[in-house]
Amino acid sequence: MPNEDLRQLMRESADNNRGAGITGLLILSGDAFLQVLEGPADAVNELFGHIMRDPRHHDLRLISYEQIGPTYFDDWDMHLVDLFDLSKHPRQYLAGKYRVENGVVQIPERLHEVYGLLLDAKAICTGRPWDEDLRTSTDTAASSTPQPATAGDTPAHNPETD
Repeated sequence: MPNEDLRQLMRESADNNRGAGITGLLILSGDAFLQVLEGPADAVNELFGHIMRDPRHHDLRLISYEQIGPTYFDDWDMHLVDLFDLSKHPRQYLAGKYRVENGVVQIPERLHEVYGLLLDAKAICTGRPWDEDLRTSTDTAASSTPQPATAGDTPAHNPETD
C-alpha cells in the first residue's frame, strides 16, 4: 500500500474509531504492522472482526486480548508510527532495545517486549526519550566515558479493552 493511501486509511480509521470510542496505535516496521486497540469490548470485537475480513490483511495474529484499567493510547483515535520514517536518534534508541534485521526493527515475539515497543513508540511521538539518555551521558562525562544512546509479512494485532 502506498504511503499516501495508508495515511488516508489512518484518517478514516481515526474518524470511525472516534465514533466507536476506540483509541489505539499502529506501528509499521518494514512490511509488518503491530496494532493496539482500546475501547469498549463490543466495539473492539466488531472492529477486529472487520480487520480480519479485510482482504488487505494477511497472516493476522491476535497477540493479547485483555481487560485493562486505564487506557494507554486514549489521546489518539488511531495514530500511525512508521519506524522507517523516524529520525536518527529514535531509530538508534529502538535499535538498541529490539532485534533489527537488515536495518528494520523486528516486531518482538514476547508479549512484554511487544508492550514495550508500543509504549516506546508512544514516547517517541509524545516526547524525546533519547534526549534523556544523551543528557545523562553528558552530565556524567566528567567522571566517566559517555555511553551512546541505544535503542514477514505477519501483521500482528493486539486488541485491548477498557
